[in-house]
Amino acid sequence: MTTEATASKGGLEWKWIITGIIAGTALCLSLHLMIARTFHVALIPTFMSLLGFVVMGIIIGFKSDGYTIKEPAIGGFVTLLLVGIILTYGFGYTFTTMEMIAAPVLGLILGMIGGWVGEQIQITPEELIKELEQDKKGGLQWGWILAGTVIAFIFNAFFVIGGFALLKFGVAGIVMALGVSFLLAGLLVGYFSPGVTILEAGIAGILSMALNTIFLYSFALLMMEESVYVLEGLVVGFVLSLIGGWLGEKLQAFLENDSVSE
Repeated sequence: MTTEATASKGGLEWKWIITGIIAGTALCLSLHLMIARTFHVALIPTFMSLLGFVVMGIIIGFKSDGYTIKEPAIGGFVTLLLVGIILTYGFGYTFTTMEMIAAPVLGLILGMIGGWVGEQIQITPEELIKELEQDKKGGLQWGWILAGTVIAFIFNAFFVIGGFALLKFGVAGIVMALGVSFLLAGLLVGYFSPGVTILEAGIAGILSMALNTIFLYSFALLMMEESVYVLEGLVVGFVLSLIGGWLGEKLQAFLENDSVSE
């Protein structure tokens, strides 16, 4: 029985579960330890390492055959359990009982979200037809809006927080890194999606900026009197994601024409 047939019948692809556990553990630990050297507030390295599970899920969902959302979810559950044990006994971290219980569940949810985004990028022929028909009717492709929002949110964090940890740039560098993350996220949506999804990329940019705002306000990393920056970020996120979506559509058309010519 082929891997694709196994996945389509609901069986688990253990290859991808094991791959997810190994890759997810390595990614999560490396992100946490690297970011913790720069940001001594425990929230930020924890946040970055959790995003690593979403990245793991996206890669598995995209690279694997069939519909593989359960695999990254199981991988996320086991991985966060392992990471908690390694950080506790290997690096002297202390976690409450509630944190140790909640962590694997959070890993499961994040892995599932990543797996769904990966499946959205790895579009099936049936989904292709459905989304092209929806595009002809002029409707928004909400699947790509949601996928683009997750991708942009991840890029925002990796480019700004990860970039700062590596390069130690100033305010100008932070603004530039944030702008590039919106542009690249929009480009991926425009390139991978069927039909024309420029507006979807722009909306995803707005939603990802809204998620960033909620995160910053929730942990008192942004004050209400600084809300003008939020409005500027929403506008910039929309415009740059829109431009990225347009560039992605152009790249998609160019490569398709080049393939037909060959």
